[in-house]
Amino acid sequence: MADEELNPATPPCLHLFSAFLAMEPSDSLIALARVCDEGSVSERVQRFIWNHCISKVFGSVEWSMQEGKFHAPYLKNFLKKLISEAERNCCTVLDEIYEQYAFYMTSLKDEISAGEAKRVNKYISFLFPEESFKVSSCPKSRKLLIPLQCSLNMLEGDTGCSVWPSSLYLSECILSFPELFCNKSCFEVGSGVGLVGISLSHVKASEVLLSDGDVSTLANMKLNLELNHLSVETDAQKNIEDPKKVKCIHLPWESAAEEQLQSFKPDIVLGADVIYDPVCLPHLVRVLATLLNHTKSFSEKVSNNCQGSSMRSTCVDSNLNGTNHKHNNGGSFNVIPGKTEGGFGLSLTWRKGPLALIASVIRTIETFNYFLTLVDKANLSITDITETLKPVNLLPYMKSYNRSSIRLFIISSKKRTLGMNGKEVLSSVLMAEQRKKEEEEEVEEVEVIHAWSPPRSLSTSLMYSFNQRDDTEVLDEPLYANFLRVTGYDRPYREELLSTMESNGNKVIDEIIFRPGKKKYRFCKQIAKHLVSGLSSDLIKTGKHFILIRNPLDILPSFDKVVPPSFNELGFGSLISIYGELSALGRPPPVIDAAELEANPEVTLRGLCEELDIPFQATMLKWEAGPKPIDGIWAPWWYKSVHKSTGFERVRKYPVPFPLSLYDLLEQSQPLYNWLRRRSKHTSHLLKSPLPPPDLPIPENAKLLAWVGDEILPRESAKVSVFDSIVQGGDSVWEGLRVYDGKVFKLEEHLDRLFDSAKALAFDNVPTCEEVKEAIFRTLIRNGMFDNTHIRLSLTRGKKVTSGMSPAFNLYGCTLIVLPEWKPPVYDNTHGITLVTASTRRNSPNNLDSKIHHNNLLNNILAKIEGNNGNAGDAIMLDYEGFVSETNATNIFVVKKGHVLTPHADYCLPGITRATVMDLVVKEKFVLVERRISLSEFHTADEVWTTGTMGELTPVVKIDGRVIGDGKVGPVTQHLQEAYKKLTEDSGVPIPTYQKT
Repeated sequence: MADEELNPATPPCLHLFSAFLAMEPSDSLIALARVCDEGSVSERVQRFIWNHCISKVFGSVEWSMQEGKFHAPYLKNFLKKLISEAERNCCTVLDEIYEQYAFYMTSLKDEISAGEAKRVNKYISFLFPEESFKVSSCPKSRKLLIPLQCSLNMLEGDTGCSVWPSSLYLSECILSFPELFCNKSCFEVGSGVGLVGISLSHVKASEVLLSDGDVSTLANMKLNLELNHLSVETDAQKNIEDPKKVKCIHLPWESAAEEQLQSFKPDIVLGADVIYDPVCLPHLVRVLATLLNHTKSFSEKVSNNCQGSSMRSTCVDSNLNGTNHKHNNGGSFNVIPGKTEGGFGLSLTWRKGPLALIASVIRTIETFNYFLTLVDKANLSITDITETLKPVNLLPYMKSYNRSSIRLFIISSKKRTLGMNGKEVLSSVLMAEQRKKEEEEEVEEVEVIHAWSPPRSLSTSLMYSFNQRDDTEVLDEPLYANFLRVTGYDRPYREELLSTMESNGNKVIDEIIFRPGKKKYRFCKQIAKHLVSGLSSDLIKTGKHFILIRNPLDILPSFDKVVPPSFNELGFGSLISIYGELSALGRPPPVIDAAELEANPEVTLRGLCEELDIPFQATMLKWEAGPKPIDGIWAPWWYKSVHKSTGFERVRKYPVPFPLSLYDLLEQSQPLYNWLRRRSKHTSHLLKSPLPPPDLPIPENAKLLAWVGDEILPRESAKVSVFDSIVQGGDSVWEGLRVYDGKVFKLEEHLDRLFDSAKALAFDNVPTCEEVKEAIFRTLIRNGMFDNTHIRLSLTRGKKVTSGMSPAFNLYGCTLIVLPEWKPPVYDNTHGITLVTASTRRNSPNNLDSKIHHNNLLNNILAKIEGNNGNAGDAIMLDYEGFVSETNATNIFVVKKGHVLTPHADYCLPGITRATVMDLVVKEKFVLVERRISLSEFHTADEVWTTGTMGELTPVVKIDGRVIGDGKVGPVTQHLQEAYKKLTEDSGVPIPTYQKT
């Protein structure tokens, strides 16, 4: 399922695609992208964006990018945020997306692009719900795509939306209720980009007349009509019948002649956001009055005349958009509720006389009141039908479009209708504004953000930061009183706190933390230790959570000024518990480190806001010095230093000395801090470049258990002391073991060599053979590793009492390490490998005897580097006289004319796998010769292979560019591989408790 391509025809991918074509703000696109694949912009989501958004737009025939110029700065900004989001969530970024962004970074200058392309193209996608398939305005695909060319100020939000919001609203009305406009002559004043006119044409208005007072706007509108396959009427076409013909009229309101206006005689006048400029309003009202006072006759029932509509004229969905359509006594038509097969619609009784539908955002009541006064003087009637004629949400993907701010009005002549007077309309608008204001002041569901932290961790600074947001209110440690009541802990302010603050924790949760509020978000500064037993589980299950941590080295020195420090006071155990509970709910919380917050506040806060899916606000970076009204009553004891701050500035470059009296507490808390820190996302990329977590060769090894010293530990905790001899000087011996089908192969032989090596290096206090076996078996059983497993077994000289070379400092005894991993043979044993000869020579017994299997492998590592540089599997190492010794990691064999040869083990390790294969050579009736072998003999060999526990028996097909034999695995090699495989199946030391299934 993970590899399936995302479907662009269904939500949420359809919404993402539509939002991209509509050039919605990048944050909206990223939010929609997250929804497409379980909350992350995975490679699958990126592939969808590349194939179905970016590539489709650039490859569009209808809307040529060479001509239309998709706004490059917009795409650049979107790609930047997409890459940032992917990297922050450790997702791989597609090469195509990196390359496209790199192209923009190197070739694009925003200011030049903006100057050269003052208009940009975008698509508006009207998406019809399933129940609308019988409505005449609904295409068979249930998607109506309208390409538009618009000015940059619309794209960049000068109008408060990616296009004029009232035009979107009016277009939704037209498409939701096509029978209102079908077969009607419709005239729009101030047509802008032509979106309303295109919608009118789609619902088969008998005549569409679009007017605007700006010549350049009119020219752009004509282009948009052509993009939508609509013909623009010219003088030559005046008498040609064309159902797709639209007339564009240059009509400045202030200079429109009455005779010209009276000649139009429309059935419906439309206007979107025309009530905005007091200077223009007298001219607008004059135009409306003239258009609405002609005497063209109307049919009594209009819905029956709508050609092409499958809707019944007497039926309507009684609960469209969740709102009942009530009878409108004052308007030019009556809306009758009912039920329709098509899913939604209206039945209308039309009164005689034209009417106007005006959709507008009321920006100032004073301007709107002035408009109403002018309407009344012009003998016009106006009715607010916003609640009556609510359109279907046909733009679910458009996050920048706010319907709640738009009012819809019917205007008609008082001679023909009984509408509201100006005071009644103003009253309805004021009431709507008041309701909106009350809703904003008392949001039903405030989104709560819980910040969990230890004390002294910059949590108060972070609270001040969130308090600077215009959409957030904050609570300072709301559960503090409950904590003191339950625990009985003493504080200098205990009595005052308990007498002034609610101390019933569950009442705090229900009535304070999750109460309705005046702003969208509520930030709760929560100290981890305050999460005591008896609190409702809703506290963790509800809201957004994140964890703020700080190094105990930085917390403890200042902690005991008010309260003696203790493990419980620090609360790292509680933080681990909180992280675990949220992870079990499928919502592992973001973790941020106070050190990151100090080092780069903006980057860290931006990252946190993205993790919480809230917009970042630059105001979060600064605040005024001094106490705050939001401070708890404990502030005089704890907040003195933060009251001096105005931001997250670092107080000092170097730390203070750590009190040794707190050393035990540091030892207890530091591992928990480290555990949480490994789960934080390092965001301060400007100061450092931490490597991303690498992919493991075998992902299952991410969670394994290893033996260190005398205990079994998880992978990330399996560490040795910095005083251990293996760290101080590579002073350790080791063995490689392999497990086959519940048995450890050649275990006794490997342990014999381990103890021989330890004795040669004069180790003291070495564990017994039985103790080592027990450690091996217990570790394998704990991991459930009974096959296809490799063990790296190390025995170090142990920990030193002080750093230094002398073994006299090793007074703790040896350190045993058992590291098992799921690991098949590491070489290609089917097709073979290539080798190159290294210039690094093998150690002579005069220097360091290879019969001691020690951990000081620098000699071999230098040769391996040469092999890597030569793109070879390994490197051949020669002895000091130039004869072949071994490879950097394995012993080596050669076949020439049926004889099997291998070098003496004077300069190389006499491997256990080497000895096993030598026995097999003899057993399988081949001639075995052990002697010095020159490099040229390997170059001209019939067959070559290497041996080792890690790789078993590996064919070599090329050495230093010379093909070995015919370049394929030879018959002797294959014969011995089969014999070795059978030997591993039949022998080995069984792992206790293992039962073959």
